[in-house]
Amino acid sequence: MRRLLTALIAALVVLPSVATADEPYAPAPPRSLRELTDLVEDYIDELTHPAPFGGADGVARQDALVAGVDLFIGSIRAAAIRFMDSRVPEAVRSIVNDLPAGTSALGVSVAVAAAGADGVSTWIGEEAGVQLLALREALDRLRALVADAAPVRVCPVGGGAFFTDDWGGDRPGERTHKGNDLYAPLRTPVVAIEDGVVVQANWHYAGGRQIYFRADATGDVYYYAHLDYWAKWIWTGTRVAAGDVIGLLGQSGNADTPHLHFGWMPGSGDIDLENLQNPYPLLLEICR
Repeated sequence: MRRLLTALIAALVVLPSVATADEPYAPAPPRSLRELTDLVEDYIDELTHPAPFGGADGVARQDALVAGVDLFIGSIRAAAIRFMDSRVPEAVRSIVNDLPAGTSALGVSVAVAAAGADGVSTWIGEEAGVQLLALREALDRLRALVADAAPVRVCPVGGGAFFTDDWGGDRPGERTHKGNDLYAPLRTPVVAIEDGVVVQANWHYAGGRQIYFRADATGDVYYYAHLDYWAKWIWTGTRVAAGDVIGLLGQSGNADTPHLHFGWMPGSGDIDLENLQNPYPLLLEICR
């Protein structure tokens, strides 16, 4: 169910791709922010009015929806970012992105007009601003709905970090990047993203000092690499709680700069490198 939910979220949010001569693969942005809001409303509706599956299947489906809420929200936010970057003119984009919650339609128009953009850019910015505020409001309602039920997840780098969607980037030896890199100062604390148990903590020539641990609530396995140091109490079988400092960010192994390489194997239960998935949408939500 967990892997199915991950696939469904990807299918919902990453719409059909377009190809160009310069960029062979480019995920197409959604046609509108309203389309994303509809997806959020559907998710809320299914949580509050579950389909009559009944029995264990119905319970499992609800549990999967709750457990996957951070990934879903992050996926929606990633799609919204793609939309803003590709469809909203730069002259008004920052104004729209910075609109405070509760801004009225008139307030949106005033803020966008103050940017001094041309008529078309102003019109696009006003429309995007109203839709973006509605999307944010729907996401806040979804977060509130599952606040007491969803697994506790925290950003794996204490204090936050800079990261982009660098999944799939080229690496030496015809490899691709199977994770996301989170950048922060050397020896910044790294913490357990969820409650769980350490599956493996060791040294690897590429990953350096590395830790794998399995989350209790989801069965997801997380991979932390290039640590400068891991906490002395971290061993195979050690229990960790969300937010526990399990090491310090570093550049051990084949890293050129201090960062945490973060890998994610949803629902694996054990180390399964064939099931590494892009953690960017999940990180986008829990590190916001």
